[in-house]
Amino acid sequence: MDLQQVLPKPDLLSARVVLAVQPHYDDNDISAGGTLNSLAETGSEIYYLTVTNDLMGVIDNTLTSQEATRQLRAEQAKSASVIGVKGQYWLGFPDAGPFDHFEVRRGIIRYIRILRPDFILTVDPWTPYEAHTDHIFTGRAAAEATILYSMLRLTTDPEVDVSYQPHEILGIAFYNSFTPNTYFDITHNREKKHLALDAYKAQFSPDDFPILHMWVEIRERMHAENCTSPGCTHAEAFKVLNPRLLHGVGETWKF
Repeated sequence: MDLQQVLPKPDLLSARVVLAVQPHYDDNDISAGGTLNSLAETGSEIYYLTVTNDLMGVIDNTLTSQEATRQLRAEQAKSASVIGVKGQYWLGFPDAGPFDHFEVRRGIIRYIRILRPDFILTVDPWTPYEAHTDHIFTGRAAAEATILYSMLRLTTDPEVDVSYQPHEILGIAFYNSFTPNTYFDITHNREKKHLALDAYKAQFSPDDFPILHMWVEIRERMHAENCTSPGCTHAEAFKVLNPRLLHGVGETWKF
């Protein structure tokens, strides 16, 4: 018996409640929007938790922080209505830092205890050449929260902690992974995904959108080369793991 038999890869399709933790307001949709829309259409509850305030990338420098935040959240709401996101939450840490890993982890654990997801979806912090610290910190904090959320000596808000009833997170899925092990067919969901991306006007100019869609489609077609579903032309790639493989297992990258 080997380790993969003891801790098999969880089935992302079986997820009933997904907490998708992203650094910025568009990361989930760019890298996993088709998959999340598919899950929503089959009855899964999808929640987004955005770690940063995302202000650094706002194009219009005449907007105040408050005005920019209103625009960002309005665009998130518009995109969410297309994807099928049930709820949006924000931690509000400064875009491009600095922020503290442990405070981010605490915020993520708080929402895990509130929402009780059975699957976490986030950016892979161990991807080589990832230069954006927001992505690295978010992925690492989300991964660590996934293995520590049930330890009630790690406190968040007293009212949240005292009412929390233990539950199990069955899996974690990392997007933008260097070693994906799951290719999700989004052939029939890609139109909604790309429609959702069109909502993000605060950080993309009209000239940016053709480049964004082209770049995203190139990756979808590249991932489809490894997709085993009949007729798959577009796919999204993930590293899907049993959370128990996130601590003390040096071979996890192989799975």
